[in-house]
Amino acid sequence: MALPQALENYRKQYRKIKLFQDVASVLHWDSEVMMPEEGREYRSAQIAAVAELTHDWMTDKSFLNQIQSAKQSISELPESERSLWNRELEVLMEEKEKADKLPSEFVSEFAKVTNLAHAEWAEAKKAKNFQSFAKRLEELVQLSKKQANYFGYTTEPYDALLDSYEKGAKANQIQILFSDLKESLVPIVATAPKFKNPFPRPISVEKQTKFCNRLPALLGLTTKESRLDTSNHPFSTSLGQGDKRITTRYSEADPLSSIFGVLHETGHSLYESGLSAMPDWPTPITEFLSLGIHESQSRLWENQVGRSLPFWEFVYPILLSDFGLTEKELPFQELYQYINSTEKTKVRVEADQVTYNLHIILRFEIERDLINGKIQVKDLPEIWNTKMKESFGLKIDNDSEGVLQDIHWSMGAFGYFPTYTLGNIFSSQFFKKFTEEFPDSHNKFSANGDFSDLLGWLRKNIHSKGKIYDVDTLMKQTTGESPNAKHLISYLNGKIKEVSK
Repeated sequence: MALPQALENYRKQYRKIKLFQDVASVLHWDSEVMMPEEGREYRSAQIAAVAELTHDWMTDKSFLNQIQSAKQSISELPESERSLWNRELEVLMEEKEKADKLPSEFVSEFAKVTNLAHAEWAEAKKAKNFQSFAKRLEELVQLSKKQANYFGYTTEPYDALLDSYEKGAKANQIQILFSDLKESLVPIVATAPKFKNPFPRPISVEKQTKFCNRLPALLGLTTKESRLDTSNHPFSTSLGQGDKRITTRYSEADPLSSIFGVLHETGHSLYESGLSAMPDWPTPITEFLSLGIHESQSRLWENQVGRSLPFWEFVYPILLSDFGLTEKELPFQELYQYINSTEKTKVRVEADQVTYNLHIILRFEIERDLINGKIQVKDLPEIWNTKMKESFGLKIDNDSEGVLQDIHWSMGAFGYFPTYTLGNIFSSQFFKKFTEEFPDSHNKFSANGDFSDLLGWLRKNIHSKGKIYDVDTLMKQTTGESPNAKHLISYLNGKIKEVSK
């Protein structure tokens, strides 16, 4: 049956908007990976122009009329199809209503400033000098506060920004969840063993790249639809159907940094690849559900899979060959223990799976107070360093390993950090359910590197659902439970017992 013309018209306009949003993603990716630095100023203007254009199309009254006509024409469809169409237009209207609250000039300014800020942040980090970035960060904070006011909120400004990444989430609820999690993590950290770096010598970037390039395809993301590059901060982005980009960064002293960067970002791209395979892509419901769900996919492949014994039983001989090492030089047991070592570190992206959430809680507390006006940008280094001393017992020696270590604030992404820990919570629930349904999966992992059962399970239960359901409904349908941290705590306790034997 042919679609009513009103539905065809609405989707045609929506897909034009989506097309140009993907064009903006190409510009962003290039600016982080390929673009010469002298192009930054003009690239910022390009990105701002595309952002303003797509925002104008989204907020135009004619598009609203198309949506309203589409809504009315749903009654012409068979009853079995109406529910999904109603959900599609409901999701779109939520997105549109949010866009309607932002003036075009604000959208353009925000896009331009964040692109400029990234380069300035990178330079400040390299120079270990927060003050050289402080003025731009203050501008970003003020823009983010303005954005929160445009969106509106009932309790605190931070909630308005948090909602953009995790719809419906409230800071006070996350504070309770994180406080309970922190209470459970403290005794785990106290008993978790630390193991030394077992690599006998530095491993060249060339050798690491050879190994890292194998990983996406091993997990199910082929080179026909993805590529791996290098950037200052690892990231993944979708440039459209069949085009997923991954980056990582390299440390010759610790090759695990690049390996786990690739595993993490591959998880993101596998999710985007699954969404792109949904029927009728692109539509408003073939987008990712939330950043917490997105992070659950990256953290699951990085931790539950990437730090597991079956995974390393399979890839260990490949790593030895690519790195030019022998079993005597890099004994398996020492490598596996190091992969699951626990140590309080200064840098989040180098943190182990046990202490990682403490890094996120620290950032959540700081950025919440910053957006709510309780602390000032000029005081951030001192506040950061004090919290690191309190939570980790570590002294920060310079801004690069402290307040400047993350890219997120230069992106204006206030409210993003909590989704990492939500992702850890969700991933533990998902993986627990998967292993219950596929109890022999570990044998396939270790015997021949076959992860198809896991990817198929994720495709069926998460990737193919897009935005059809909200987070709580998806979690209940998939795992039988609402989001909770008990499986994360159980997983971490089990991992520590495993490597402590």
